[in-house]
Amino acid sequence: MDIATIIGLIAAWVLIALAIATSGGFAGFLNIPSLIIVVGGTFSALLMAYSLPDFIAGLKSFMKALKPGVPPFEEEVAYIVNIAQKARKDGILSLENELTEYYSHDPFLGNAIKMIVDGADAETLEKVLEAMLENEEKKWKLEIGFWDQFAALAPAYGMIGTLIGLIQMLKNLNDPSTLGPAMAVALITTLYGALMANAFAGPIANKLKTYAERALLIKQVYAEGLLMILKGENPRVIEQKLAMLAGVQLSSE
Repeated sequence: MDIATIIGLIAAWVLIALAIATSGGFAGFLNIPSLIIVVGGTFSALLMAYSLPDFIAGLKSFMKALKPGVPPFEEEVAYIVNIAQKARKDGILSLENELTEYYSHDPFLGNAIKMIVDGADAETLEKVLEAMLENEEKKWKLEIGFWDQFAALAPAYGMIGTLIGLIQMLKNLNDPSTLGPAMAVALITTLYGALMANAFAGPIANKLKTYAERALLIKQVYAEGLLMILKGENPRVIEQKLAMLAGVQLSSE
């Protein structure tokens, strides 16, 4: 689990709850109709914006933000170099014996190596890897877009709820004693929308963006490394090129 995400998420809501508790209690901040408008409206709009499978995929991507993310670039470069050394020493076909391990490490890597041991040429492999990278990028864009949309819709529905509350308040101008409480209830909806956007959906979207950049770069490292392995390049050369691609510093040993 990614401790930073969990700590940040919990800390944000605990601090907000603490501020509310020390300023008069929770009773004045709880309003079921406001919650229905913001939560129900936001999810309804997301359902309209996405197909059901994409909507479900977007929701599931929340768990990605709680995971540790991707391994360090140095480890992934070293992993590809080890594959290159094995292929150079024992031959390309020897990689077939480790396919289960490669699939376990990353399905993208496993699929690419399977193509290599099945006899794919460099041109074919390159085209397939490009298509696989595009698909990976599309998945990330869908998931990030879902949470970006969530963060945009929640405040909008908060404002809708506030407008509804203001309209109801203006209908009762003949009773000034009700204006204060009615205004407070109207503003609660805006508060709910702002909290959902800035203490939940927005940070999740930003975390996924960070993960996406790193994950896609690692996939590119896999692709470039395997193409060089197929072309028979020296493992040391492969290591240097991949280190430059990933922006990592090689040891001087």
